[in-house]
Amino acid sequence: MIATSTLEISAKAYRQNIRYIRSEIGPTPTISAVVKGNAYGHGISQMVEIAERAGIGHFSTFSSDEAWEVLENSKKDSQIMILGMLHLEELPGLIEKGISFYVFDFERLQKAISVSKEIGIPAKVHIEVETGFHRTGFDWNQREKLAAILLENKEHLAIEGLCTHYAGAESVSNFVRVKNQIARYHEFKNYFNAQSITFKTYHT
Repeated sequence: MIATSTLEISAKAYRQNIRYIRSEIGPTPTISAVVKGNAYGHGISQMVEIAERAGIGHFSTFSSDEAWEVLENSKKDSQIMILGMLHLEELPGLIEKGISFYVFDFERLQKAISVSKEIGIPAKVHIEVETGFHRTGFDWNQREKLAAILLENKEHLAIEGLCTHYAGAESVSNFVRVKNQIARYHEFKNYFNAQSITFKTYHT
């Protein structure tokens, strides 16, 4: 079969884009290359190489199979974060490899704690809270139970981040809706701070 089209990625342009973003946000924030959907069709293996050469050291995937592919192709011991799907039976391997993952329900949280206790390695978790997207994340009325579990299992959890997914953020017509979601995120943040629960990163 003869291909009818080609896709060419400019590594030079990619590096320039990363330099520009860094100049805008400063040296402290982590830049994560999102490579879900086979790097949006560009190929995970190719994009990991290009991104790492441009100074990227953090990758976000939708699923665990993508995370394993990033790990296989990384040459610089980059950090990997799973935003969505994983199979609970994979948790021992993911935790052993230091791959972090979103936790948005109690089943995944309890399983991560259980596995951590078994293998003696803290699970790297990002706690996702629900602010208005209505898809995944802990609801506001679950915050007390969630905080209690996090405090009781501090030695088994490396709490990497507090995160959420805003709905409608791509449209200016949703300005008020997005502002309300941002406010709810900060309510979660302030609540956890009051319980002496802090997070390494805050990302939305």
